[in-house]
Amino acid sequence: MRRSSQILMGAVSLTSVVTGFELGANASTPGTFVPHPTVTPTPSPTTPTPKPTTPTPKPTTPTPKPTTPAPKPTKTPPASTVSHTSSPVYYRFGTVQLTVTKKGTTITDITMNQAGATNGRAASFPYLITLAKQAQSATFDTSMMSGATYSTQAFMQALGDALSQF
Repeated sequence: MRRSSQILMGAVSLTSVVTGFELGANASTPGTFVPHPTVTPTPSPTTPTPKPTTPTPKPTTPTPKPTTPAPKPTKTPPASTVSHTSSPVYYRFGTVQLTVTKKGTTITDITMNQAGATNGRAASFPYLITLAKQAQSATFDTSMMSGATYSTQAFMQALGDALSQF
């Protein structure tokens, strides 16, 4: 590999790591450390509050009972399962098209309709599906991946297209 290509790939990798760290800082993925602010307790007051000296009068007349029955709570219907298919995304190493299934607002399944990728790049798709389900979004941290930049970008574009149809 040429030296200029190595330098360029190093800069791109560093940029994706920094961007992934910034995007994933608030995500709750296994192995990710998210700092939480420390809460400092406030001191309790040292002077006691005065107690009221006069007792509160009790009501003398009973409150009337309602004559109309309370409405019965309605059951919410179960969330329906809906699927949408993305447009095919053509990229340098193949074609990506997927179907996203949601139940309510939760992504329950992502199916690869077309997963064209040369030289073993298709091996990244199962991992990308897992990350997308965990993130419940078309944007998620891929900083731990390398060698599948174009495939990852095509997958995210197809996922975003399918999610935009919901």
